[in-house]
Amino acid sequence: MTYCYNCGRFTTGKPLFCQFCGRSFDVKLCPRLHPNPRFAEVCSQCGSRELSTPQPKVPLFWKAFAFALRIVSGGLLVYFSLEVLVALLQNSPVQSAMVVLGCLLLALWGMWAVLPDWLRKFIRWVLTRREKERNER
Repeated sequence: MTYCYNCGRFTTGKPLFCQFCGRSFDVKLCPRLHPNPRFAEVCSQCGSRELSTPQPKVPLFWKAFAFALRIVSGGLLVYFSLEVLVALLQNSPVQSAMVVLGCLLLALWGMWAVLPDWLRKFIRWVLTRREKERNER
């Protein structure tokens, strides 16, 4: 998801433009979608003077804060997950099933992490399409 600092909304995926206000994210784009720096007056590839308006520049402090927030929330998620896992593993009948399930989840997350970006997008597209079809019924 990408956050637009102009209108304050999220756009899913890795878009070039905000789907709500139409501003580009961190670059100026010509009609042929060539990326150019924020300060460009003319497209460096095709020479077009019709460039998009980028979203407002984000101060470094806010980027650092967002990064720290992601790290802290991820750390908390891992901590609480481990606490729940330890509590479940102390129960002997559930222990073997949880170890197998944990290994399976670890393998799935590992495979997801190394998938190419285009394949991830395709999988998300298929899943969201199925969800939309269910909602239309």
